[in-house]
Amino acid sequence: MNILITGDTHSHVADRLSNIDTTKYPSEDTAVIILGDMGLNFFLNTSKNDDIQKRWASSTGFTIYAVRGNHEERPENLDDIERWYDQAIEGEVWRQPRYPNIRYLMDGGIYNFNGHRTLVIGGAYSVDKYKRLSKYHNDQSEWTGWFPGEQLTQQEMNSIFQKVEGQEFDFVLTHTCPIAWEPTDLFIGGIDQSTVDKTMENFLDTIRQNIKFKIWCFGHYHQDRLERPGVEQYYHDIEDIETVYDRWNNQSELPWWLIKSPNYYMEDVNDNS
Repeated sequence: MNILITGDTHSHVADRLSNIDTTKYPSEDTAVIILGDMGLNFFLNTSKNDDIQKRWASSTGFTIYAVRGNHEERPENLDDIERWYDQAIEGEVWRQPRYPNIRYLMDGGIYNFNGHRTLVIGGAYSVDKYKRLSKYHNDQSEWTGWFPGEQLTQQEMNSIFQKVEGQEFDFVLTHTCPIAWEPTDLFIGGIDQSTVDKTMENFLDTIRQNIKFKIWCFGHYHQDRLERPGVEQYYHDIEDIETVYDRWNNQSELPWWLIKSPNYYMEDVNDNS
């Protein structure tokens, strides 16, 4: 199975997947990992937006694996949801039977993507929380508000930490990133950062310091670039995970066209020694 990876799609999953070369990546033999904010569980209105988007996404034929973002309801809270063991990646996912190719990865889940041991942790804080709540209160015909479960609870964080401490992974896939790598140049202007809850970023930094990993990929900040050696941020780009893996494990020069963060050459915080 081919495994591709991309960033936030915000309800435009089918549009994003339409950019995939199906002569190279046939949909029936290709899975796409979306690093949060897929946007298929945002309106919570099955007669309208969400259901239409899920039908369009399903019609592409690709298997979709979703990391949980902050602009969507938790999959376990959806109607007609089930825990389902996915043999292809050797782990449990959430799945709605009527959309069998859309699979929601579990927070703290450990999966096998084509032989690559992979840790997944979703969730983040929404800096537009109050704007979204205000929009909902003005027009209650459909839910476009804030989801109170967007960040992990303390109990969930403790459980994940105990599960993964000291372990080794080829990939770590998250929605936001550890606070040590926050792309401050991409912060939205006009927002007082002292009011932004950094719970998830601080937790992921604790994870970063207590596991060993080769590659860490995240979305959330709407940019495609290398944040640090072995740390990649995704938005529109779609890449084969084997290409990503080889990039950091074949000791060759990086392709010239890859965009690097202004912080790329800072002290290497991806210490896997």
